Amino acid sequence: MYTTFEEEARRKLVRGRSLSILEYDKILDRLVNHARTIYGRELCYGLIPTSDLPLVSEWQQETQDALEYYIKEGALPLGGVNDIRDAVRFSDTGATLSMKHLLYIAQFLRAVDRLSKVSVDWLRTDPQDHLLFRDIRQLMPLEHLEKEISMAINGENEMNDRASNELYNIRRQIRDAQSSIREILERLIRKNPQALQDQLVTMRDGRYCVPVKPEKKGEVPGVVHDTSASGQTLFIEPMAVVELNNKIREWTAAEQEEINRILQILSGKVAICKDSILADIALVGHIDFMQAKALFADELSATRPRMNDEGRIVLSRARHPLIDKDRVVPIDFSVGTEYRTLVITGPNTGGKTVSLKTCGLISLMAMAGLFIPCKEESEVSTFTKVLADIGDEQSIEQSLSTFSAHMTNLVQILKLTKPTTLVLVDELGSGTDPTEGAALAIAILDECRKKGAVTVATTHYKELKAYAVEQEGVENACCEFDTETLSPTYRLMIGLPGVSNAFVISRKLGLSPKIIENAQSILSEESLKMEELLSSAERHNRESEKLEKEIAELRDEIQKQKEDLENQRKSIEKERKRVLAQAREEKQEMLEEVLEKADAILDEIKEIQKMENSHDAERKIRAIRNNLRAGLSDIDAERDDDEEVKEIPGEKPDKIREGGLYYSPTLDVTGIVIKGPDRSGNCILSSGALKLTVASDSLRYPKKEEVKKNAVRSRKEPRRASTSSADKIRLAKKSSMMPEIQLLGMTVDEAVHTLDRYLDDCVISNIENIRIVHGKGTGALRSAVDQFLKKDKRVRSHRLGTFGEGEDGVTIAELK
Repeated sequence: MYTTFEEEARRKLVRGRSLSILEYDKILDRLVNHARTIYGRELCYGLIPTSDLPLVSEWQQETQDALEYYIKEGALPLGGVNDIRDAVRFSDTGATLSMKHLLYIAQFLRAVDRLSKVSVDWLRTDPQDHLLFRDIRQLMPLEHLEKEISMAINGENEMNDRASNELYNIRRQIRDAQSSIREILERLIRKNPQALQDQLVTMRDGRYCVPVKPEKKGEVPGVVHDTSASGQTLFIEPMAVVELNNKIREWTAAEQEEINRILQILSGKVAICKDSILADIALVGHIDFMQAKALFADELSATRPRMNDEGRIVLSRARHPLIDKDRVVPIDFSVGTEYRTLVITGPNTGGKTVSLKTCGLISLMAMAGLFIPCKEESEVSTFTKVLADIGDEQSIEQSLSTFSAHMTNLVQILKLTKPTTLVLVDELGSGTDPTEGAALAIAILDECRKKGAVTVATTHYKELKAYAVEQEGVENACCEFDTETLSPTYRLMIGLPGVSNAFVISRKLGLSPKIIENAQSILSEESLKMEELLSSAERHNRESEKLEKEIAELRDEIQKQKEDLENQRKSIEKERKRVLAQAREEKQEMLEEVLEKADAILDEIKEIQKMENSHDAERKIRAIRNNLRAGLSDIDAERDDDEEVKEIPGEKPDKIREGGLYYSPTLDVTGIVIKGPDRSGNCILSSGALKLTVASDSLRYPKKEEVKKNAVRSRKEPRRASTSSADKIRLAKKSSMMPEIQLLGMTVDEAVHTLDRYLDDCVISNIENIRIVHGKGTGALRSAVDQFLKKDKRVRSHRLGTFGEGEDGVTIAELK
């Protein structure tokens, strides 16, 4: 028989009284609280579980995509939306909409426009593959219609003057007439104050009037429109304003007619866009519905289950969704795997019914596309029907006892049971003789098993425990009970039948030992042994789980410490690389700056030395420049390989003596020390026409070939010395630095700028005492130098020169 897609979808919906028994309606109530529009709330209330696995998977994906957006971007802009469906359909009949309804439509259109502009930049996939953005991209914003309505209407009962030129002109005429009337009436009030009860202008029946004393009405000719309740005041429309009042009446009627015309035009435009608006309403409702599912999942700390249609339910750390997540005890639950029937036993108030409802309600939620309050990787099956018999449903009106009520439900359940059915039965076989009840319970469970249904039942009957042990495809489970505290732990243990614990509990509560012994003697020896074995197994299982928990905690702690150590190592390594990179950058910037200055200074030296010993001076200049540039190369090498700074090669002298021949590896220069070392450890090395300031620590005894080479002045390519970049900067700078600077002939600005750069070079070269020659002249340069040095943090102290130092034409400064 042929069925449409809609009919097939409706056929697969899971309905029936089991939804209310499992409190699915309360889940919908909580879901609705997260919807922000009337359209979304309606979809939430209409959410019904389905057995259609592909459809369930799509619903789950909707929740996943909406939750992904919510976590990254927050809630969608869905505020300020009213129900406009009736108004839109009403406009399609040719009717004129009110300003209120048009404003609601404009608000909805603005919401659609905001929603359509939601960013998708963070998406890693095509928006069409993201179900939330698929709907958002299908929205059709009607900006032109929204702007027309918003420009025309200011409020629910107020039309904008600029809604049309005609309306603007009419209202301008009304305002002009009202202004003229007020001027006329104010003159009348000033002229006849004694005839008026109050000196004010009032309105009666939409016409301007003044309050006149009855005995003075002859002094104010006009039309009487009203009288006060006491009869002491007449409200008279003076004849001077009657014509203007008549005009206002005419213009007011024309104003209302123009307003109606504008509303009719806007309503017609809404009618033209009816299909687009209704389509957007459906999309906004579905988008709001998806977001509500995501917010509900976030509230429950829920996860997406893996879905199947094979009857397999595996729940890890499952929580009942209607119990506070901070109070509920999570359970591990499985059925439909190696067994399709699960028998749960245990004491009253031990958590059997909650476990049963948790299984049923979570299954319904998953089939409705909702996330479930379980650990990730939990698995849920779809079922064509979920049949439940839970709770005491005895009815006095129908003369049904507890047993009869349960049996009536079970008869209906057995009629509907098939392989794709989930059957949930609480206290199976209760309410009648225990022996007969147990026999019936076994027979009912066996019938469900033969029909292939997935069945979960709770019971107190020990016969059902034995049935679960003996029958293939049936498994025992129990709710744990702590005999020390005499309270249930609400933990579900699959694979173990429940123990009565009646004797233990009675003994702890103070029942006489003789009575307990008498009760035990009544039981068969096999029953006692079985209870003891089950009790022992439960105790050992509890101890085993405790050990497993401790081991898992230790493992987690070790893993956490390992991760912390690894994170610390990575952080230290990252910081080390950052510091090294920053240091290299700073060194490179310094070297480049020094190289630039050195090139300029060396060019000057080259010009000075051009006429004498030019051949040797050129070679020395090239050597110094090359050694400075070597510093930049060293930095590049350091980026590839962080090595320790090597010592300056060569034999270091015990003491530097004036007149001695020494070799500077840094500058690749051999010369005679003509002065030094001074307090800073610097000395002056003379090599040919050059006199270089070098650090005494960097000097070495020259090798024989260096001595010979110095004697014959042979030219050779400079060799790069293996020394630190910082020393290269200082030594290279010292090679061209003198402790004196000439500022003669410069302007104040030029002198200050030159002095500033000179102080930088002196600091790099470790020169402590300098002589600044500025001349006497007008004293402008001397004053500028004095003010500059006073503010400069590089200067320790300064003074004018004394007799023999240059007196007022020289400033002597000591650097820090």
